[in-house]
Amino acid sequence: MIWPLFKKTLRQNWKLWIIFAAVLTMYMSIMISMFDPESIDAMLSMLDMMPKDLMEAMGFTAEITSLASYLASWLYGLLMLAFPMVYIIILANRLIAKMVDDTSFAFLLSTPNSRIKIVLTQAVYGLTSILLLFVYVFLLGLIMSASLFPGELDVNGFFRINLITTLVNATVFMICFFFSVMFNESRQAVGLGSAIPIGGLLFNMMGNSSEDLEIIKRLSIYGYYDPVDIANGSQMIWLVIAYLLVASALFGLSLILFKSRRLPL
Repeated sequence: MIWPLFKKTLRQNWKLWIIFAAVLTMYMSIMISMFDPESIDAMLSMLDMMPKDLMEAMGFTAEITSLASYLASWLYGLLMLAFPMVYIIILANRLIAKMVDDTSFAFLLSTPNSRIKIVLTQAVYGLTSILLLFVYVFLLGLIMSASLFPGELDVNGFFRINLITTLVNATVFMICFFFSVMFNESRQAVGLGSAIPIGGLLFNMMGNSSEDLEIIKRLSIYGYYDPVDIANGSQMIWLVIAYLLVASALFGLSLILFKSRRLPL
């Protein structure tokens, strides 16, 4: 780790983090304020009035029995994947590819720090920012739920949702970061790095909308992520292990790749 570089990266990207934290704050606030424990049946009836395939593609489910499952379906089914993905794509490009593209990375290479330390620091910053984003979201959800609906939120279930969602987004970050390390030009890094998570999210939505397309869903990084099941206690240990393994492998590959790359600086 290079702490001066970590702090410099923080100064350059904290506004980006604040913007996306504000967006997620807005959605969390709206979704919790819309919940009414006495009219869950009315909410489910509203879902029945909408096209079933569209609702399932968006992650909305009729399996709403509590505040935790409501948030899992209406908020974590799509929004907590899509908006952090945009943040991740922008951030991963800024951390490596953009600096190589505009030659500012040459300054870092002129220091006595190794390439491994530089890339390690940038990757740790990215993963830390994602962790802090979801810690903030988790605490915000707890505070708002306690204020508006005391005792309604299953804290353990809500924690499980946020833990797995954090790991999913950390894995997406490592995918984007890997491509940021691989390419010298931002447009290539962003293009290929974003194609996998965006395509994966689309595959997941298609698989949700039709049982015939479920095999496509399973090919996605999101294919085994079911926030409602997670809130209810299933799909826990093996999902944690799977996402940790994928993210760790991409982390290691990024370090190895960048160490041996020739840079146009």
